[in-house]
Amino acid sequence: MNHSRTVGIAALALVTCLGLGIGATGCAKTTIDPSVTSAPAETTTTTVPTGTPSQLLRRMLGAVAKLSDAIGENKKKGEQITLVNDLWDAVRPQIAAVDGVVVLTFDGMIALCQRAEQFNRPADADKCFRNLTALSDAYLAKHPE
Repeated sequence: MNHSRTVGIAALALVTCLGLGIGATGCAKTTIDPSVTSAPAETTTTTVPTGTPSQLLRRMLGAVAKLSDAIGENKKKGEQITLVNDLWDAVRPQIAAVDGVVVLTFDGMIALCQRAEQFNRPADADKCFRNLTALSDAYLAKHPE
């Protein structure tokens, strides 16, 4: 038997098999049954924290104070940073309305807290807490309620 003929037959057989396999899966009919519904696996509700800047900043500082231990013990650090973020999201518009420059400094410190959680660095969480405490105290002294 001729070698080139054997290779040609093998190649033709391969192409035919591939063509049939692709064609069979590509031509399948899809039907959608509108009577089948599924509920979400889990429903969550979030409550946006409310309060004055002083109240929200104090609560946020309390959450940041616990972040270092949560990271060091690897217990609920994600929940802790979520609380910090939620409190910051609630107070940020109030601070931005009063002082558009200082809000950017707060943003930088919140980013440091987020990186501390993300990269498991308790020392950065401590630094974030110290800086946010000083920043909050200065802001509240300059803008009393």
